[in-house]
Amino acid sequence: MADEVGVGKRVMAEARPLGLTDDPSLDAIGKRLGAVVTRKDLPWRFWVIENLKEYNALAAPGGFVFITRVYYEKLNDDEAAFVLGHEMAHVDLRHHQKEASREQRANIGNLLLKVLTNATGVWGTAADLGATAYMTHYSRVLEREADLAGYHYASAAGYDAQAAVSALSKLGKEPRMHPWVANIYATHPILSSREDQLAALGGKAPQDVPTAPPAPSHKLDLTAGLEPFKTPVPIAVRILAPDGKRWENKWRKSFTQRLHQHLTPLGFRIVGDDLMYKPDIGDPVAAAQGRGARYVLLVTVQEMQSAATGPEELAGTPVRAKADVTAKLVDVITGEATGEETRFSQEKAAVDVLPADEETLQTDAAVGQVAEAAAGEVAAGAARAAGAQPTAPDAKGKT
Repeated sequence: MADEVGVGKRVMAEARPLGLTDDPSLDAIGKRLGAVVTRKDLPWRFWVIENLKEYNALAAPGGFVFITRVYYEKLNDDEAAFVLGHEMAHVDLRHHQKEASREQRANIGNLLLKVLTNATGVWGTAADLGATAYMTHYSRVLEREADLAGYHYASAAGYDAQAAVSALSKLGKEPRMHPWVANIYATHPILSSREDQLAALGGKAPQDVPTAPPAPSHKLDLTAGLEPFKTPVPIAVRILAPDGKRWENKWRKSFTQRLHQHLTPLGFRIVGDDLMYKPDIGDPVAAAQGRGARYVLLVTVQEMQSAATGPEELAGTPVRAKADVTAKLVDVITGEATGEETRFSQEKAAVDVLPADEETLQTDAAVGQVAEAAAGEVAAGAARAAGAQPTAPDAKGKT
């Protein structure tokens, strides 16, 4: 099993640049499914891929399951349970080993990575619900096995497994999929028609299958609830250590980029990038004004670190990560702070599948998650201090 998990970790490492998010809503579905599969000893882990704009899902050996954000956002929880269940079935039933040749079994990790990162951007497809199926040519029998297993896993975990039909229906209408998906549709046992879908699943008659409710938004928006500025507000950012000097840390550049990613959607326009990188600046407020900023966001990082709390396990390394940050927005005209100071402190115990990156704050690692939360809170605090208004409820009553 250790070799199998090792293959899964290799796939995950290669997928990291695509942006892997440990999403609590996805984890909740995955944990319920993991309680009913046969191979409960696997370190089942579930990730949303943020930066691949195709409708896809994939399970790698060892129990690592991925789904793209654009597809996950399309699915309600019942539909997502079937998609994840099907992917998990390929691993649970050892389809990688059953259908692959000896050479393919030795190189299955490389095969998966080629599909994941090929030049056309195709990363398998959830139409056959697994890049591994495409690469190892799963038979119709094994695909039916995975369909039925995924259906029953979802049902046993308390989900409405009939949502399998609507999940596949949504996928079939998706225009972003690669042309070779049509060939898969021709042979996949539950995609040719609604009646065949239900027959394959042993489900109800077509008229007895209710329309699935709209999919909820699973995306964590740390700056939700604020109306973006209609006119861009120029802002400079300076990240400080507790002694007032530039914060020196291997993740400084990455954390700054995360701040930018949260500030920009709120209507801020970043100016004076050199303020973030120059080691010595006597008066950051005056420097920001000289670069055309209306405000300067002074962020003081008290602590940002991750440390192992135990030896490496099959599932990864136990760690404890912490981010402790304060921030104030300064009006460069008056030189005074405006609004309330933002204070953020979060500590997280987790098991990191891969070690924290030496330079990039990856959201699949605990320190990346607390840093992401800190960046979102700092950006939201800056927006409130600059006068951003709460978002008005929409017609559905959401904010």
